[in-house]
Amino acid sequence: MFTQLRPGAGFNNGERFVSPPPSAWVLVPLTVFGAAGVVYVWLAASLAALIAAWWIAAPGSGQKRIVWLMALLAWYPVQYSLSLAQPDAIVLLAAVACWKLADRGRPYLAGVVLGVSVLKPQLTLAVPLVLLAAGRWRIAAAWAVTVGVLAAVSLLVIGPQGLSDYRALLNEAQHVVNNRYFTPAYVFGPGPLTSIVQAIFVGVGLAGAYLNRRGSLASLFAIGLLCSALGATYWHLQDYTIVAGAAWFFWHDPARAWQRWWLLVVAIGGELAWPLTPLPILVGLAVWLVFLALPPRTATRPATSVGSP
Repeated sequence: MFTQLRPGAGFNNGERFVSPPPSAWVLVPLTVFGAAGVVYVWLAASLAALIAAWWIAAPGSGQKRIVWLMALLAWYPVQYSLSLAQPDAIVLLAAVACWKLADRGRPYLAGVVLGVSVLKPQLTLAVPLVLLAAGRWRIAAAWAVTVGVLAAVSLLVIGPQGLSDYRALLNEAQHVVNNRYFTPAYVFGPGPLTSIVQAIFVGVGLAGAYLNRRGSLASLFAIGLLCSALGATYWHLQDYTIVAGAAWFFWHDPARAWQRWWLLVVAIGGELAWPLTPLPILVGLAVWLVFLALPPRTATRPATSVGSP
């Protein structure tokens, strides 16, 4: 089956299926099309999901929105994701749809939609935590219930032996260098120091969510997606597709010019991640997270003397 899906590619330990069971369930109805047919259908669905996500969340209007779409489809991590028929585009659509529903006052439905992210959970795993820190507990609660139900059904389907095998596969995946190449482990190594650094990133995001709890939902979702990217222990170049959503959310709120220009560091870092190594994009995301987490500055009026107009 692997040979049919990827002719000429070698099968190795990095090619094991470690996605959660719902990822397989989604593909079951498509098996009637054959191995190649599944890929074509999935690619069409992924492209539709990218366009839908852009339509929902991209800021601006007119030609500015078209530029966002062109940038999305041209960015290398997105193209790389499509070349591997990954679920990143579907998860991106789930994230922006969750934001839109929550922004329209439907938090419980938003949390259920975010539950679709179990197809590749590490892409949005920090989003519910950030929302919870900001007091948006309804979205987080609905997400937790949805994921809990899917987890329970998954356990019933695969059984105790399946769970044991799955845990063994996850443990094996942790030792594959390629699975952590695009994480902070590239800089700090696979040891406990990386875990501490990642915990700090998540802590900055949670603190920022609390400080900005009265701010916009868009900024909270941007913080959540960045925390997910920097806090993940299993991450690949194609997974930076989710960062496009963070850019859209970030652009919805006013920001200083240099902060918006900083996104070029992230864009170039992703575009040239192989020759430049992951360091530029990791630095770009870290700085972006920090200035997003800072509380908004409020203007103060100078004191006036009694009797002054």
